[in-house]
Amino acid sequence: MDAALAATASQWAAEANSAVFIQLVSGETVEGVLRALDTDLSQDADEADEDEEEEGGADVIQFHPTFTYPIYGEHERVFGYKGLRISLSYAAGSLATYFDVKYQKRIDQMETSLPVQLRADDVDTPMRKVLSSAALCATKAEFAKRVARDTHEFRPLGRKVHEYTRESEESGEGVVYEIYESDFVGGEFREYHRRMQTLVLFYIEGAQFIDDSDDRWRVFTVFERLVIGGMPSYTLVGFCTMYQFFSWPDRKRPRISQFLVLPPFQGQGHGSELYRYIYQAVLHNAEYADLTVEDPSEAFDDMRDRNDMRYLIQQGAFADLDIPVSPAVLRQMQERFKISKRQITRCVEMGLLKSLDKTRQKERYHQYRLFVKRRIFAQNTDLLAGLDDAEKKKKVAESFAAVEDDYHRILSLL
Repeated sequence: MDAALAATASQWAAEANSAVFIQLVSGETVEGVLRALDTDLSQDADEADEDEEEEGGADVIQFHPTFTYPIYGEHERVFGYKGLRISLSYAAGSLATYFDVKYQKRIDQMETSLPVQLRADDVDTPMRKVLSSAALCATKAEFAKRVARDTHEFRPLGRKVHEYTRESEESGEGVVYEIYESDFVGGEFREYHRRMQTLVLFYIEGAQFIDDSDDRWRVFTVFERLVIGGMPSYTLVGFCTMYQFFSWPDRKRPRISQFLVLPPFQGQGHGSELYRYIYQAVLHNAEYADLTVEDPSEAFDDMRDRNDMRYLIQQGAFADLDIPVSPAVLRQMQERFKISKRQITRCVEMGLLKSLDKTRQKERYHQYRLFVKRRIFAQNTDLLAGLDDAEKKKKVAESFAAVEDDYHRILSLL
């Protein structure tokens, strides 16, 4: 590429993750919502992370996506604009949607002396492809009317299954959160899920839309419930999709597929609250064999480890366990607590380590090391097959050290 052309191109490239602004909007009046939308809430990415602003009686919670490659390609860059702002505004509860693109300059609208005509990327069509067409408002005014109406009238779909309270950092008062369970048997929730599912593309790596014609899906949604103008008003906090597989001979094996708490609500315990509810629902349902998870992220693994360990310790699950723990005992614990084989093994290893005094129980610690190393070796037989015995021992020892460090990290968080 010609040097001048390359230099010009680089000046017109924008990071898509920074250019996209996601907003949850609520407000009692059309005028207040319009003022909030007309205000340049932030052209600066850092300022956008302030999360919430009030403008003329409307609340706007604003944040960026983590990923945009499903929409704008693997490099997550958009070419051809300066001052680009891609706004994806949702009514906080109903998820009625307004999509808007603004920019200061566009390269194919500028006079240039370059020998070729550079064209700006299409930022509109790729985004609209992943949005629910039924939820899209054609104009800002239409969206403002929907927000003003839905702020008071929207009610979460499905069956309310749990409620909990968190203390507000701002007021110090308790804020109520509600969990609902839904399926795709009725068309109303199917449409709501189509509005919601776009969010998984922004925050779950490798996420894909699920088949909403399959009635084996269960979806759990979490909403914040506030009182505005004397009436309840709901904001989506997060959600989880769970698929019910068959488990021989006559049971079901539920698997968590997508699990998302929106960025403004992360770090506040909502993920743990949702996971604990789902786990307890599975535990107390005779139809379910155990709870599994599809391709969990490291953050989800940590959250699950903490909650499973707290519950198992509370139940005295690790009391009087002999080392090595026999496969029969592990199987009994898996069936009793309805935790998958891999996860119950991991929890047992952590539970044993928690009770160990390496200084005073040297022999027991030696037995523990052998117990964990046998498991590591068995799970990595293919990878170790081409190594000599000394190298195998070295690799297993290194893996054990890493596993032990990770267990201590998790245990320190309990």
